[in-house]
Amino acid sequence: MAKGNKQKNPMGVKNGLLLTLSILLIVGGVLLAGYTSLMNWTPLAEVVETTDENGEVISTSNAVIDETIKTPETVKGQTVNFLVAGIDYNTIDATAGVSRGKLTDVIMVVQIDLKEGSVRALQFPRDTFVGYNLSSTGKINAIYGSHGISGLAEVIYDQFALTIDHYVTVDMNGFIKIVDAIGGVTIDIDEYFTLEGITFSPGTHTLSGIEAEKFVRERHSRSGGDIGRINAQRKFLAALFQEMKSLSAGELTSLASVVMQNVTTDLSVGTALSLVQEILKMNTDNLSFYTVPGTTGMYNGQSIWRVFKDDVADILNENFRPYTDPVPMEELAVDGIVGGQSAYDTGSATVTDLIGGDADDKAA
Repeated sequence: MAKGNKQKNPMGVKNGLLLTLSILLIVGGVLLAGYTSLMNWTPLAEVVETTDENGEVISTSNAVIDETIKTPETVKGQTVNFLVAGIDYNTIDATAGVSRGKLTDVIMVVQIDLKEGSVRALQFPRDTFVGYNLSSTGKINAIYGSHGISGLAEVIYDQFALTIDHYVTVDMNGFIKIVDAIGGVTIDIDEYFTLEGITFSPGTHTLSGIEAEKFVRERHSRSGGDIGRINAQRKFLAALFQEMKSLSAGELTSLASVVMQNVTTDLSVGTALSLVQEILKMNTDNLSFYTVPGTTGMYNGQSIWRVFKDDVADILNENFRPYTDPVPMEELAVDGIVGGQSAYDTGSATVTDLIGGDADDKAA
């Protein structure tokens, strides 16, 4: 059985690119800071370990995305799709220890549309049902633990007909270190809750790395459970975005070394550089979030997120296939229902909406 074990290291570029790709940082992503750092950076890929029947490691290799699931040659250079995964695994916080398994409780496909000048992110609820033949629970967040990041990419492609070009992962350790390196993130909190010894109350607070980790993970006290958590993560992104705007070039450069040690990706330096000029032109009105629509259900005694196949087909065709033919609902392999109605808010939002202000047309 092949198992994916994370190593860590991301990239750097410039202030404007950092702001634009904050989406990638928040959900497990990429932080770009400092042109010089980027030029000297060698990306660290995720390492896949192959074990024998006794669990002994017999070989290692870098995780790669299969060429057959990447964006077609006919539209390469126009769009790039990233699989962004936040691994719910933590050794820093003593109150949590390592009891949480390596589940991808944050999963997004982030599309950079270079032709249009926009970024679109599709969020997958952690309980999205993908079938018991793929994971022990049948949920999408368990795929990574048994099939690695490349296996997760293939499941998303197979079930949603959504191409994947590159991956980015960060675990909770990395997330905590990055937030602390920024100096914390100031955010308006609406709810009262306690998670693993840390209590949150309504009001404006500057969250440390440990506190931010708890804020983006909490779901039980929020309306809609995991959907409430997804919406809170969007809100955290808006707050992070504002923090980034206040950082100087020197602060961004010093932050780069922390980020480089805590993110894994297969994105090359050349690819990153080729994206810079177009990404710098984007503004917050062109950075949008979408959630895989569905509703809660039960299967074999456990809660799942049952996808609305017709609605997700519409979202994908209207927003994530700008230069390719639409894919009919009937061709999606995900196990879902048609014509359902959700009790939870899974609507889209731009970063401008989340910030609560006017679009920022400036690159930096």
